[in-house]
Amino acid sequence: MTGSLQTKQLKSGKSYYYVRLSYKDRFGKWCTKTVATHLEIKNNKRKAEALINTYIEQYAYLEELPSEYNRDISPDISLCNYMDYWLEGKKGQLKRSTYEGYVFRVKRIKQYFEEKNLRLVDVTPKILDSYFKYALQYGKVNQKTKEHEPLSVRSVRSYKSILYSVFSDAMINGIVKQNPVAGLTVYGKKSKEYSEEYLFMTEEEISELLHFLSQYYPRLLGIAFFAAYYGLRRSEILGLKWKAVDDKKRTITINHTVVRVKTIQADDSTKSQSGRRTLNLFPTAESCLQRIRDEQTINKKFYKNNYKNQDGYIFTWEDGSQYDPNYISQTFGKATKAFGRPEITLHKLRHSCASMLINKGWDIKKLQYWLGHTDTQTTLNIYSHFNKQRLNTSENDLSEISMATADLFA
Repeated sequence: MTGSLQTKQLKSGKSYYYVRLSYKDRFGKWCTKTVATHLEIKNNKRKAEALINTYIEQYAYLEELPSEYNRDISPDISLCNYMDYWLEGKKGQLKRSTYEGYVFRVKRIKQYFEEKNLRLVDVTPKILDSYFKYALQYGKVNQKTKEHEPLSVRSVRSYKSILYSVFSDAMINGIVKQNPVAGLTVYGKKSKEYSEEYLFMTEEEISELLHFLSQYYPRLLGIAFFAAYYGLRRSEILGLKWKAVDDKKRTITINHTVVRVKTIQADDSTKSQSGRRTLNLFPTAESCLQRIRDEQTINKKFYKNNYKNQDGYIFTWEDGSQYDPNYISQTFGKATKAFGRPEITLHKLRHSCASMLINKGWDIKKLQYWLGHTDTQTTLNIYSHFNKQRLNTSENDLSEISMATADLFA
């Protein structure tokens, strides 16, 4: 590969140096590539000449592809096209719901890079860092106003993880030599703390909420009950089946989930292996389940052959059809807004369950099992946040015992 300086005058009237590279591609054909130096001609010739060797080294891959290079992939493939290639390879490796999540995120990332039409090999850490900063400020489109809004730190970090995997795959295929995502950090307001916002409701507040739902949103009552007292995730609640209930042992087993990304997916698995757990049924939970069972018996008689709950789900529509997970979250949001506490979400009832169990004296390992956490660190995060809040709201119990020294300051 050889390089030489070229000059070009732009419409602005300014003239710049360019480096023209000449090389033979992997088929033995002579090719050229012109690279901008961004240096004006005046007083910059030495600097421009010094860049020739830099660019020869940078684009050497065009002439001498590594032995592990994947011959089915063009060395000039764009970032967007390589993401599609990477995504296709993931299709058979992942659960459908996880794969659909990847599809959604890749689509969002491509929306930023498609106009730029960057080649994979030309993507630098600086380019990616600029993208992450852009996403933090403008990465979300408001569906009502169509205006760009900030994207959550957690979402941007998930995009960073995908890009890291994409470039790692490209390294394996011999397209790039280094991963430009490595070493980059997505900063945000919550980077120093655990990023999830916690909400700890008291036993009285939960009781008030459930009584409100019973009167105005009865469809959500049982769902909210299992979120608040069992700390179940939405996917776990909607995945509960009657066969998971053991009336003799008085237990319920969490081993099936229902999620929605692009489509609704049911799976005989949980978020993680630790999510599979068997929990004791206390009397109120048994009463809750019995009411639902009685209602389903009535519905079966009414709908007869049109009753659809062949899989035996506990939480369904009257005709036995499955709930859409998004419908449940949206309706719950309307309910808590009507209750006067719009900050309450179904998932935050899970936090409140944890706080109640901490108040009851449960240790970390027992709490971890009940909530289905993969490791104790997640449980400790909740424990720490709750104890901070409890410390800040508790009465100062030193006031009385310090009275013995009050005379010192009279």
